[in-house]
Amino acid sequence: MPPFINLFTRILTTLRSVVAASAALRHPNPDLAERVRARAEMLARAWSYLGRTIARFERLATLWHSGALPKPRAPRPARARTGSSTPRLPTARAWLVVTVGYQAANHASQLEHFLARPDLQPLLREAPQAGRLLRPLCRLLGLAPPPLLTLPPRPPRQKPARPPRPEPPPDRPLPAYVRAAVRAWKPRHG
Repeated sequence: MPPFINLFTRILTTLRSVVAASAALRHPNPDLAERVRARAEMLARAWSYLGRTIARFERLATLWHSGALPKPRAPRPARARTGSSTPRLPTARAWLVVTVGYQAANHASQLEHFLARPDLQPLLREAPQAGRLLRPLCRLLGLAPPPLLTLPPRPPRQKPARPPRPEPPPDRPLPAYVRAAVRAWKPRHG
């Protein structure tokens, strides 16, 4: 088992305890009860997400270390997202640091040093699955992913071509006041 697994697990486990402690805080103002409850639910989802990330990274690193790493799956075509009843975590950069505070920023610094470890670089190079785990973690803590985890830029989205505007039917000419307005607004070339 690679030694960096224990370090990753320790960083994220202590971050989970910080998130849990922050979710348990209550505000003395009863007018803010609904906002505090929503914040606690969001942090509970973040706590679960961090636990799943620990388990998935441990499994991936163990498979990589034993040489039994599965082949990365082929990219799937994009599909429309359907409305889910399960709320999603925020996607804003560093939202966990903003929500929890300086303690999450301390863990972000530890994770940044972890990602720079020389013994982790072969895993990042050989297992693109690690990027799927670590890029969202970097985003929620406000870290720039290391060069091995950065994705190439996406090609610009092409807007669909607009259909041509239909011409007025020939049997109904434009009213005189519309024709006069069009002539008045046309640029004058001189």
